[in-house]
Amino acid sequence: MSDQSRADLAGELAYVRSLAEEGRNAPLVGGVLYVIWGGVVGVSALISYLHAAGIIGVASFVGGWTYWLGALSLGWALTFYFVRRTGLKPGAMTVGNKTAGAAWLGVGIFLMVFWVSLMVLHDNFSEYGIKPYVLFSLMFPVAFGVYGIAFFATAAAAQLNWMRGFAIAAWIFSVASLYYFGDVRQPLIGALGSFCCALLPGLILMRQEPSDTV
Repeated sequence: MSDQSRADLAGELAYVRSLAEEGRNAPLVGGVLYVIWGGVVGVSALISYLHAAGIIGVASFVGGWTYWLGALSLGWALTFYFVRRTGLKPGAMTVGNKTAGAAWLGVGIFLMVFWVSLMVLHDNFSEYGIKPYVLFSLMFPVAFGVYGIAFFATAAAAQLNWMRGFAIAAWIFSVASLYYFGDVRQPLIGALGSFCCALLPGLILMRQEPSDTV
């Protein structure tokens, strides 16, 4: 092999290595999706708390299943709109971004299935002394629990150690919302947790995305 051939091969290997490094270090995209769900769930839960506590007067359906169905439908509609734009951003197809996307999609699907299951089966346990709809108080403890798992997976896949802090915060809110199970203050804990564990990290991610990917 001639010196020129060796130089060409070395150059090609360096180029491939640089592409691999760029892919590994690509920023995590999709912060807007965190903001959407943190905002939708957080605001909806806060309004539910203010209504239940008698602080504000709003329509009687607030806090009921139709209210949350509307909120979740809004969240999914915004998600489907923005996820297409997010998928076109540079770095969206890297291992870190694909792994994080899969983890959070799994969280979203599971929580929707869990919520629908509660809606269908909530009055099947009256013989055990469990009042209808009380099982909906499981949503926030379960949601924050799986949030923490998704944050932990995202932190490892995207090499973002600061996300482990949000995983721990999510688990703290899971325990806190379980402590207030069936209490009128539980939606307030859920709202604070949504702002802290979804809206805030989403804003951080959006700030870290390069200007040409936003």
